[in-house]
Amino acid sequence: MTLSGASTENFKIGEVISTAAGHSAVGDGSEFFIVTGFVSGATTVEVVGWDYTNKKALAIDDSCSNADKIVGSVSGLHTETVANSGNLTEHDYNVLVTKIMWATIGCQVGIQWDGSTAEKYIAELGGNGSWSMPGNEWPGIGINATGDSGDVLGDIQFSTEDQAGTDSYTIIMECKKQAPGYDVPNYELNARLGFPVDFKLGNFT
Repeated sequence: MTLSGASTENFKIGEVISTAAGHSAVGDGSEFFIVTGFVSGATTVEVVGWDYTNKKALAIDDSCSNADKIVGSVSGLHTETVANSGNLTEHDYNVLVTKIMWATIGCQVGIQWDGSTAEKYIAELGGNGSWSMPGNEWPGIGINATGDSGDVLGDIQFSTEDQAGTDSYTIIMECKKQAPGYDVPNYELNARLGFPVDFKLGNFT
């Protein structure tokens, strides 16, 4: 989320924040978020969507408007407001393919990371076998395709060669989410922001 300027007040990592045209309490906001990352004096704050009523994560609400006020459950009313309707820029997090098991009959199978600009091969498989990358001290195969038109970047697609009507294949893949982005927020950084360090997901108070 983009702010109207360098933040005067710090956000607490893990707190709930809300946005609205005019409000002074979190619960009176129109859109709700959990702070997952912030650096003192920054012009942006990292957030995820939050269902304030049911206290659970949900798809982010990008309907906030330019100059909406921002209120934190811990940090209170902020001097800076929402800029450019929040400019909620999506982070591109990574996923690794870590294990593959396969059995093919009569054909070869190509597996690719999809990308609107360039697709990249993960593997070309024939016969049968298994492949454990962590077992060979290799973390895995990350997304190295490019281009995200149509939100295709990171999709996995399969193609076959020399396939006849009776040919078949079975492929089982293990994928692992890779930090940053999927891990627990770095609550230790709250010590630098002037807040206590508490390791509870969503520091509501």
